[in-house]
Amino acid sequence: MKSIESLRYFIATVKQGSFSAAAEQLNVAVSSISRHVQQLEKEFNCPLLIRHTRRLSLTETGQHVYHQGIAICAQIDQLVDEIALHQQRVQGHVKISAPLWYGTHYIAPLLPALQQQWPDLTIYLNYSDEELDPYGADYDIYVRIEDYSDSSFIARPLQHIEYWTCASANYLATAAPLHQPADLEQHQLLAQHFRHISTQWYFEQTQTQTEIKTKQKIELNAAWLSSNSSLALLEAALQDGGIVLLPHHMVIAAINEKKTGTSIK
Repeated sequence: MKSIESLRYFIATVKQGSFSAAAEQLNVAVSSISRHVQQLEKEFNCPLLIRHTRRLSLTETGQHVYHQGIAICAQIDQLVDEIALHQQRVQGHVKISAPLWYGTHYIAPLLPALQQQWPDLTIYLNYSDEELDPYGADYDIYVRIEDYSDSSFIARPLQHIEYWTCASANYLATAAPLHQPADLEQHQLLAQHFRHISTQWYFEQTQTQTEIKTKQKIELNAAWLSSNSSLALLEAALQDGGIVLLPHHMVIAAINEKKTGTSIK
């Protein structure tokens, strides 16, 4: 067969039921459809179509060519996709820097599937809450929990993280009552350190009757402990050190681990 294109035109003609309908679908002239079908009949040295006034029907050979042609075209399309994928394959070594809790719960679980898709790709995942200089540090991707305004870098939001305030049961049993955000000012607070120490916690409340939302902020200037490690703050809170604001995923994991008697590492 000189051209797979003629086979595709023939298949389109059979599916559409006429030369004109096939020409409209393929956005070509009717004469082009007719010429390709004739070329295919010439190569097989037998008629493939029985041409009636208002419709077309297949000869016995035409039926065989039609069904086999569909399979052949599908295989060729698959081959083209595989070659394109091979030419665009991802390979090399990628270095990622991410906070420990985020890298553990949100990045690491995705890496095995990525490796299966791109087996020539190797990854180094560095857990660090330290402030890093993207100009000097040797990383390709930085994941940070902060707003980054440097116009020389491409920054994209990954996902919204819900934060919960939490404390140990022993701490809450002996501390001042806690009913609303303003009561936090009477408690021991633990501050998360990103690029800078977080100096406020923000809370949004919705009035049940009016549906009006109000915002309230709590100052963290008096926080007795601050750290760039959310795991360190979690451990301090578990040891009755006070109240901390942490990603809900981490809090749930800590609760589940304590229920099963495992330790948090």
